[in-house]
Amino acid sequence: MHYLVFGTGAVGGLFGVRLALAGQHVTFLARPKLARVMQVEGITIIGDGPAGRLQTPTVVTSLEQAFDPHPPDVILLAVKAYDCQEAAELIRETTPQTPAVICLLNGIGNEATLASAIGAERVIPATLTTAVQMIEPGILRVERQRGCGLADGHPLLPKLLSEMSMAGLNPHRYPNPDRMKWSKLLTNIVTNATSAIMGWLPAQILTHPELFRVEIEALREAVRVMRRVGFSPQNLPDVPVGLLGRAIFLPDSLIQPFLRRVVSTGRGDKLPSFNYDIARGRSEVGWLNGAVVRQGAHAGVPTPANYILTEIMLGLVEGRVAHDQFRDRPEQLIQRAVEVGVPGLR
Repeated sequence: MHYLVFGTGAVGGLFGVRLALAGQHVTFLARPKLARVMQVEGITIIGDGPAGRLQTPTVVTSLEQAFDPHPPDVILLAVKAYDCQEAAELIRETTPQTPAVICLLNGIGNEATLASAIGAERVIPATLTTAVQMIEPGILRVERQRGCGLADGHPLLPKLLSEMSMAGLNPHRYPNPDRMKWSKLLTNIVTNATSAIMGWLPAQILTHPELFRVEIEALREAVRVMRRVGFSPQNLPDVPVGLLGRAIFLPDSLIQPFLRRVVSTGRGDKLPSFNYDIARGRSEVGWLNGAVVRQGAHAGVPTPANYILTEIMLGLVEGRVAHDQFRDRPEQLIQRAVEVGVPGLR
């Protein structure tokens, strides 16, 4: 099939390169600066798993170019959640016959955004558990190779699973897309907001008793919300999310070392993504911790830990709160958490 990578960052680049090296027709939609690098130097994958270099990728800088003369069979959408609405509208406006769109975005609500623009029948919810980052333009480093998940139900799914398997992407099919995406959310929120707020590494947060408590309560809130809406965390490719969802309700003395191992093996050398959001002035926190808060309010589940993490992150990103107010000052975050009723703090 012909794939279009819409958003050639770490995630989109990984899928595109692996599929192209396996013989699939892949077009990369990239920003002009990255496009120039790719056209001259190609795009390379290093790190965990098989290395590879795509010497002459097909790169475009506009969606119109990507659809000329014919649209792709599948769009691999790998933009940030805050760019989803714009991407959905751009796809809708470019062609009346929208191809299938694989939604690789983290967080809750992106599939609904796409469905409202192009129709739910064209949207394939997906998730990636392989840890990868673009360490410099055109060079991807895989920290931990795991796999990806695709929601069941689309006619193209058997072919997608076959082609992604041949590309070494280790795809799995999941019958319940909401359960799959919420399970991935659990892995996304661990230490993410707290690390950015504090300017600390995840290991520092998980060894601090009060910050560890905030993290555990945020995870517990997310699981309670999931249970209220009718499903529990499930394992994702090579990530025991189902076990994590049960373990977080154990005593701290048992869960703390377990969570530290999970974070260490899960992220590799990657900083949590929110660490970069403050400088960008935009954040996906609203689709992660914020989604827990919104769904919790709808379901009648208190979510004070996720609420305060969302509020502080948005304040930092929007420039309403000075970073110095919280950087290296755990007592400030803990005080705010106590004020909104996060249990287990004093």
